[in-house]
Amino acid sequence: MRKLVLSALAVSLLVVWTADDADARRRRHKRDHATQAYAMTRGSIGALVPADWRLQASDPNWSGSRFVSPNGDAWLAFYARPTDKTTNDQHLKSVAFADGEELTYLRRESDWLEVSGFKGDRLFYRKVVLACGERSWRHIALEYPAAAKRAFERLITRAGRALDREVEHNCDAVVGSN
Repeated sequence: MRKLVLSALAVSLLVVWTADDADARRRRHKRDHATQAYAMTRGSIGALVPADWRLQASDPNWSGSRFVSPNGDAWLAFYARPTDKTTNDQHLKSVAFADGEELTYLRRESDWLEVSGFKGDRLFYRKVVLACGERSWRHIALEYPAAAKRAFERLITRAGRALDREVEHNCDAVVGSN
């Protein structure tokens, strides 16, 4: 009888462990697939997403990819916009300034902008570059708790550099999707 109970317990643990492992593989596959899909259409920028962040469900009113930290207190978004709707100056101003934000850093040229600052007790970072022969704007946006500033410094540096490297990559996919 004791062997039967131990065998049943072992089988139960094996079933639970296998199901948890399968669920983890499915979640990892779904996240990896989403990151790879983004990377294929937007270049290697998708590789910036921390491994434990999850892709948010798509929004029909917004095209891009937005990832959220495991505890939901931070997010990172990648998106592109065509250049035909506004002048460069108008577009850069719309990226730089938003209600309720206090800028602490602003750097701008005619074809790119980088901005960061406070939004209440949170920090934000945004960068936009003119890409694809001036047919598209590529954006990165990040928001996170101010208390975690040091933890996000490396990601911000990597994100800004990655966006600069991707200016003329995958232009048909990016421009064609807008």
